[in-house]
Amino acid sequence: MTPPWTLVLFSSLTLVRCDLTFVTRTELFSQLANKHLLEEAQLQHLLNVPEAGVYRELVAKDCRAAYLNLRRASGLYVLWPKASPPMAVYCDLSPEGGGWTIVQRNSLQKATAFGSQNWDQYRQGFGDLMADHWLGNELIHHLTKQSPFTVRFLLVDNQGNKYHADYSSFMVDSEDRGYALRLSDYSGDAGDALTIRNETGIHDNMKFSTTDRDNDRWSDNCAEVTGGGGWWFDKCHSALLNTDQTIYWGGLCGGSQVCKTASIMIKPGRKNCSPIPGPSNGQFYPIHSS
Repeated sequence: MTPPWTLVLFSSLTLVRCDLTFVTRTELFSQLANKHLLEEAQLQHLLNVPEAGVYRELVAKDCRAAYLNLRRASGLYVLWPKASPPMAVYCDLSPEGGGWTIVQRNSLQKATAFGSQNWDQYRQGFGDLMADHWLGNELIHHLTKQSPFTVRFLLVDNQGNKYHADYSSFMVDSEDRGYALRLSDYSGDAGDALTIRNETGIHDNMKFSTTDRDNDRWSDNCAEVTGGGGWWFDKCHSALLNTDQTIYWGGLCGGSQVCKTASIMIKPGRKNCSPIPGPSNGQFYPIHSS
């Protein structure tokens, strides 16, 4: 006679299987929030989506989840965060990376113009996910609202030396809050150019600004003056990675010290960002807590 608990277990497993939603690769492509960053031919390069398709509930919510699921090949992946449409991203799944989701890469190549994009384009994302790109403020918000994330700003100079600035928590607010930047404790060897207040203000807790949406605390539009790249300006910047001319990171990149590439990458962390809303024009909230 079959023990009663085995029937319960079998029923539970059957119910779980029936609750899964299967989508083909073509259907998934049609649902991608940033499919404008992919050619349809690149569908075959989505490493976690077989040709036949995939169960929606089994798609990783971030690159770290893919890494923990024994994925080890870096490249294009589909992520499906909580309460978010699916998105395509580049995942760094190398042993030293361990599951970074790349949200920005800039090697100053003219193929991707950071300086000519407006608010909507920075919201939606632009560029080539395999090369220079901005994932998009809306998708970065969806990624970082689901759980605490940490961030790494990676800079490479002309000699190939790598420097990093890590912040133990990272979040980008919603559009109605101006996609404000939330950071906490710094560590690394690049220097803290984002959470220390100086003559140009501070980047932490500032809203995002573009040439057509001025949210900075300066009398002019910082995005226009600095060449058009969108950023979390104050008045104006001690760091600026979205540029077509010179990558700037106070004390490291700029002037005679040249950095040739910059990347921004995120993965789940252990600390929460400040929940206080970001500042509007004329306001300043120096909130920086671990």
